[in-house]
Amino acid sequence: MTMLGIFAKPPRPGLVKTRLIPDIGADNAARVYRYCLEYTLRMARDSGIDYQLYLTEESDDELLRDEPAAIQQGDNLGTRMLNAVKELLARSPDGAIIIGTDCLDIQIGHLRAAAQALASHELVLLPAVDGGYALIGCSKAEPALFDDVAWSSDRVLAQTLANAEKLRYRTSSLETVRDIDTLQDLKLYPELLALITST
Repeated sequence: MTMLGIFAKPPRPGLVKTRLIPDIGADNAARVYRYCLEYTLRMARDSGIDYQLYLTEESDDELLRDEPAAIQQGDNLGTRMLNAVKELLARSPDGAIIIGTDCLDIQIGHLRAAAQALASHELVLLPAVDGGYALIGCSKAEPALFDDVAWSSDRVLAQTLANAEKLRYRTSSLETVRDIDTLQDLKLYPELLALITST
């Protein structure tokens, strides 16, 4: 059965949603992040897919206390994802899916569609409107897939697809979704606006 890895940060003010801090402040940015993290964990549990949380650092936050958590390993995002994919594939050779906690558009159906696609593809992606992706699934762990990618840029998706083509990967792309990184993104989600207007 496919394994799911969730990349996350402890929901601490000043550490999360830093691009939102100039507009809404560190405390409100942390509230937004916590809401998204709670959503992601709930979705993972409800999906029935075995998952592993990968944190940037240790945390005693009550939201994370009982979760299966490990610390991300690597010098950059690509290396950290590669190491997580390797670990997940070692536990389940059917496939490994990695998501973050910045996307309220991801639903259980996306996780199941990705798992199904990995039965006949080496790579599955859930593209994001900002030029990145909100989900990556792999049935193989090749370091070259994550090489020469300008992380946190609008070229992440295109560069990853180019790497996959060089590796002769069969690639499946799902529908495009939206990450929540900027105030403009935030305004599209009334439930998130309510968090920062009620304080």
